[in-house]
Amino acid sequence: MSEFTPPPIPQSDLPTPPTDLPPPVSNLASPWIRLVAQIVDVLIAIIPVVILVSIFRPHSDTIMRLIFAAAIIGINWNFLLHGQTIGKKLLGIRIVSKDGSPIDRMKIVTHRLLPVLLLPIIPYLGALIVFVDALCIFRAGAKTLHDELAETKVVLA
Repeated sequence: MSEFTPPPIPQSDLPTPPTDLPPPVSNLASPWIRLVAQIVDVLIAIIPVVILVSIFRPHSDTIMRLIFAAAIIGINWNFLLHGQTIGKKLLGIRIVSKDGSPIDRMKIVTHRLLPVLLLPIIPYLGALIVFVDALCIFRAGAKTLHDELAETKVVLA
């Protein structure tokens, strides 16, 4: 007697996976931790900025903004290699690309830091954009405009 082999099941007859599963656990940094990290970074940068401003006594807001941007980038240059600033390192968070892979230091500088640091040079509109960018951290997904621009996210380290 020969063995019976059942016909293959068509793909359309297979059950579909449930769609009511809970969302995957996220390792995104909370908006409040990100905010505190930013405050730490600004407080650290204030020291060299005050020293440089007292020495050079710039007469324009643009020069002050450039000094502040240079201080933030210079102080954090080595930390940026690992997707962090001093504040982010202290609070255990880091910047990664949207897919979770490490991100290049220059992309962090050009796509994340410089837009936020230099936009206030534009009278009124620049400061408004930076303010809106900061508020975006509290929306779903906790992504700022500069996160979107750089295609990054901030995660627990």
